[in-house]
Amino acid sequence: MPLSFARVVLPDDSDRLVGFLCANQWPFHHTTRPQTADVAHMVFASSDVSSYWAVSDGRDVGLIRLLDLDDSVEGSPLFDVRIAEADRGRGVGGECVQWLTEHLFATYPSLHRVEANTRADNVAMQRVLGRSAYQLEGRLRESWPSEEGLRYDTLIYGLLRTERSR
Repeated sequence: MPLSFARVVLPDDSDRLVGFLCANQWPFHHTTRPQTADVAHMVFASSDVSSYWAVSDGRDVGLIRLLDLDDSVEGSPLFDVRIAEADRGRGVGGECVQWLTEHLFATYPSLHRVEANTRADNVAMQRVLGRSAYQLEGRLRESWPSEEGLRYDTLIYGLLRTERSR
């Protein structure tokens, strides 16, 4: 599935964001079934955040948020990748992680590393990160609260500029 990536433009994409996020379930996020008000509280663009659509055949299949971009010199930017339910298991997540990794290193020449956090039960994301050369660096026990009041371990992955795939 060939993907293209386009920056989220606000306020033009506001309805598109609400439609995408509210139409899908996000089992590994705190709010699994967001409502319009939940989306309104999310940051998609700022000096510290930029967001991109993953598009295939004119259809939104994913949403990428790059976070903590102010950390691009001394710290480690993070990311949030969300794949539409109908497109999960088709390689979209891996393509998104490859694209965002190269985008970050190309956009921020002094960036030393990128960090990724995922829940310990999100096996699909762990596979994507492993295939994308990210290394498991740590585990935070019961640090990820869920909507149901359960707590999950957080796995921390990192990729150094010198380790990325060429």
